[in-house]
Amino acid sequence: MRKLDNWLLSYKKYIIKQESPSIYHFWVASQMITATLRRNVWIDRDAYRIYPNQYVVLVAKSGTCRKSVAMEIGLDLLNDVKDLSVLHERMTVEGLLDNMQRVLMLPNGRVVPDGSVLIHADELSNLFGKAAYISDLMSFVTAAYSSKTKLDFTTRTKGVVSVRNPCLTILAGTTPEQMSEIFPSMALTSGLIGRILLVVGERGARVSKPKLRKELRDPLIHDLNEISKLYGEIKVTDEADAAFDKWYKKFPDIPPAELSAYYERKHDHVWKAAIILSVAESDNMVITLDHFKKAVQVVELVESKMADVLTFIGATAQSTIADLVVSMIRTNHPEPMSHSVLLRKIYRRLQSKGEFKDIVDTLIEANRISMTASKRGIFYTLGKKEKVEDKPKEKNDKDN
Repeated sequence: MRKLDNWLLSYKKYIIKQESPSIYHFWVASQMITATLRRNVWIDRDAYRIYPNQYVVLVAKSGTCRKSVAMEIGLDLLNDVKDLSVLHERMTVEGLLDNMQRVLMLPNGRVVPDGSVLIHADELSNLFGKAAYISDLMSFVTAAYSSKTKLDFTTRTKGVVSVRNPCLTILAGTTPEQMSEIFPSMALTSGLIGRILLVVGERGARVSKPKLRKELRDPLIHDLNEISKLYGEIKVTDEADAAFDKWYKKFPDIPPAELSAYYERKHDHVWKAAIILSVAESDNMVITLDHFKKAVQVVELVESKMADVLTFIGATAQSTIADLVVSMIRTNHPEPMSHSVLLRKIYRRLQSKGEFKDIVDTLIEANRISMTASKRGIFYTLGKKEKVEDKPKEKNDKDN
């Protein structure tokens, strides 16, 4: 018997005062339910099953949005949920596979193989950060997302290893800049990026004394244990299914290039979110039209900021220097910055004088900077594009 009317809403009340944006707390909370459900609840889409596991990565500049704090609050509740496997930070594929060789007793008393694991990493680079095995780990994570009944994977040291009932959930944090270090440019079109929800946060008001509504902690843990007992197919109402058909048919034939891989999985992200919203509310095991509509909203809110982060993937050294050049000129704005001063500030990063010229020419062509020449020398100011982007924007994102 549950103690709370809605687990997600109660978790929101649990977070009284925190600096982390509310969008972080929502997705951390959803991952706590996902980890608790394991592979025991699914939607049957006839051709395949959809399980609730998600790969969620919180994105913000280092220290600005308290990514780690948001994750720790949720993970603390899992310490008292029975039979969960939670792994932290760096691991090898072999180590992960060993941990997934477990069994679980279902609510009906049947004992089955259970490859359910929640992987947590404060920084995604701690997980995908060693060249010797990064490609293997990325390949395995990509393959494990769909939670097939059996997954065979070839390892470097143990040959082919089989995992029964794999169900991998990931909760991690990263900075936009780290994206280019972690993922190669080809990742934009790879299956892994399409499986990740990059949740972008923005700094909110500072909170000198963060607080939790501690009286809700035990009920939240109790209901997570109750949710962990759910098992079976979660049904989709006819209204929700009809709404999905209408929504899905409106997908663009050619989505934005940065989001092309994500769009291949967008509908699955929505169904996974709908499962979470449903089980957070009750044990009825039904996805209603309201659940579906809310799932679309929460996923598309994440999507609205993903493209900006994905531009960092595959960023070249020159593009990084170009951003630095613009940043320095902006710091000097509205005063022009002389060619000699700018060159002195960045010359240690350059391979040649020709590289500096190429970068400046590209920035001018893109209207990111402007150049003027006079008897006093060459000077740079912000271009039209940067001036437009510098204008203050209205705050309309209530979640941040």
